[in-house]
Amino acid sequence: GIMLVYDITNEKSFDNIKNWIRNIEEHASSDVERMILGNKCDMNDKRQVSKEKGEKLAIDYGIKFLETSAKSSINVEEAFFTLARDIMTKLNRKMNDNSSSGAGGPVKITENRSKKSSFFRCTLL
Repeated sequence: GIMLVYDITNEKSFDNIKNWIRNIEEHASSDVERMILGNKCDMNDKRQVSKEKGEKLAIDYGIKFLETSAKSSINVEEAFFTLARDIMTKLNRKMNDNSSSGAGGPVKITENRSKKSSFFRCTLL
């Protein structure tokens, strides 16, 4: 899986996402899971990239999107769990498609938290 992270306080870092996606399409496996993260959502007063702009880019590429704050631990764990679950879902699908070999079984990733957070959101705790 690949997490494409830009700084919401730096428009240039957002503009680089398209180049990174192009590099992924050229050099990575075609079925690699991807996610776009707009980091530093705790610094809304210095925001240069709107949440809607990040959402639109993600929708255009068919990629999931979250805003995060590594400093404040907002949506960081959610981003990793989401990417891991998506990878495991894809792997389980492949295993089920190849189930005639009789090897292995599905794998499930779960969280120990009951707290739900949704995409396209940044909340200060």
